[in-house]
Amino acid sequence: MVRTTRRTRLAALAALGGTLTLSGCAVANPITTAEPYAPSDGIRVAVSDEVVVENLMILTEGEGQPGHLLGAVVNRSGEDVEVSFTIGEGGATVPVRVDAGEHVNFTDAGITTQSVDAEPGATIPATVSMPSAGDAQVEVPVLDGTIPPYDEYLDQA
Repeated sequence: MVRTTRRTRLAALAALGGTLTLSGCAVANPITTAEPYAPSDGIRVAVSDEVVVENLMILTEGEGQPGHLLGAVVNRSGEDVEVSFTIGEGGATVPVRVDAGEHVNFTDAGITTQSVDAEPGATIPATVSMPSAGDAQVEVPVLDGTIPPYDEYLDQA
């Protein structure tokens, strides 16, 4: 009987030690799946706490060819906002107005560029800005239409 009680206590002590050790890992290491990230081929740009650009990328058939901007601006704030995009160095600035609590999908908006200064597989510098939040300098991936479903968008560029 004494032996069984001792084994039970040792097992409980070992379980408690293991639980404390494993719970310590969660304290020392952040839970990465709780962090926002871009799960697709484009990039994610947090313009402010409540305004985010999701899956931003450019599709083109080649360097110097027209391009099609893909992605969306999501406005989780209670105010209408205007987010501006400048693609490439010296490129034209394109403003995108997003109502409070809404989103604008670039595919629906038909935002295109006349010429992309990078070949597919590269990145191109861009500025994403909002008057109340400032500018974010980002590198936007340039893709071609070889990956479905992107091939259908090049016909629209």
